[in-house]
Amino acid sequence: MLLEVARPVSGWQPIKQFKSNKPKYRASVTALGFHHGALAMSTRELLKGYAKPEILKQFLPPYAVKMLSKTKSPHIELPIYYLDGSLLPGFSGAPIFDSEGALIGIGNGGLENGAANVSWVIPASHLDSLIASEYKTIPAALRESSSLFTLDKVSSTAKTHHNIGWQAPWQWLINSAVATTKSVENTTFVPFISPPSRVNYQNFQFVKIKTRSLNQFSHSSGNPEEIVQVVKLFRSIFGDIELDFAAQAFDVYSDAYYGLNIVIPSGTQLYTDDDGYLLAKSEQLCQLCFFELQYHARDLNTKQRQYIEKDAMTFLFRKLDEHWNELNEEGVYEEYKDFRQLLEFGGRRYVANGLFANFNEPMTLRHEVNYVSIATNRESWLQAQAINSQFNDDYMSQLLKNPKLNCKKISLSSEQVSLCLSLETAFSLLASVHLTGFSNRFNSL
Repeated sequence: MLLEVARPVSGWQPIKQFKSNKPKYRASVTALGFHHGALAMSTRELLKGYAKPEILKQFLPPYAVKMLSKTKSPHIELPIYYLDGSLLPGFSGAPIFDSEGALIGIGNGGLENGAANVSWVIPASHLDSLIASEYKTIPAALRESSSLFTLDKVSSTAKTHHNIGWQAPWQWLINSAVATTKSVENTTFVPFISPPSRVNYQNFQFVKIKTRSLNQFSHSSGNPEEIVQVVKLFRSIFGDIELDFAAQAFDVYSDAYYGLNIVIPSGTQLYTDDDGYLLAKSEQLCQLCFFELQYHARDLNTKQRQYIEKDAMTFLFRKLDEHWNELNEEGVYEEYKDFRQLLEFGGRRYVANGLFANFNEPMTLRHEVNYVSIATNRESWLQAQAINSQFNDDYMSQLLKNPKLNCKKISLSSEQVSLCLSLETAFSLLASVHLTGFSNRFNSL
């Protein structure tokens, strides 16, 4: 759609020339826009990604393909330039320039696939045909198809690595000496804390791009069954607990240059501490709390990139083994092999997940469940881990007493309310890690 301005801004000069050559893979491009309707124009730096074939249909989940096949606005066979990274709200229609300042196209995006966002460039060569078009009215189907694109919506020492089958904590509890039930600790209500919009970490800059519920992630995803897997994981650990899973909300941060995403529970703060660790923080999430979220990202060197191309499974499984070794420097942890998985999604993008716990450690009063997801793209790798060390005798006795607790009921005892609040926090940690991995494996090229 081309708009004609009756009274152009004084002193502004139109861009009359453009570059028709496709930018090279990993070439830097710059978008100019107004973030969330700000009065000041700002830039967004991204990289030209890889896709083959490089047409819009390749990036659409099935529900979007179905709608756009009917509306043809935009056409699903539209040639595009795929971008690694995400444009920000307010950048829809932004001019995109190459490193030499030449116009190469028009920014578009906001297409959601679960926790991931997809952005692309409509090549500037389409401007000629748009100017020559005889159509003078907005296509009737534009309103329907625009609902798909939400860019401008506001909203250690040698130890044996034992792979064992999963046994739920309360089953372990039945076979152990248990203490009498006491109140659940540290389960106070978490108030909303406004997170910062940008967080610098190592060579990365993560910018908050959206807040979505698990239900919204699922509806916008081309693989909703992958998202709801975290509910099955939660119930494998905690039993047949009923929470309002769909309503749980999460904030998504993205690094536009590297195309990495991080997901945290909505209302928590993503920050880099004095030691350089990337963490999430709230009243219940901290390094000294029972619940903790940690993130770790690094560039891949040439040797690592070659290694991944040759044998990605070995690289990622080695990272999981390294994580197990680090855990065992402080305790006796085991990995539950039922939850180790490696997923490949093309474009040298992979995700490995693993579940660890120290329930068989004898000399501790509090046990820990540790869930980790490790994702790679072409230039970097990202690790997210959820730490839940709430598992003492009191807590596990409560789980034993309430094996099928329905936290959506109104008539709950104060003890059950406290347990439900704790379980909601536990789920939000697992989901944050799971969604972080999921959002970094979008491109099935």
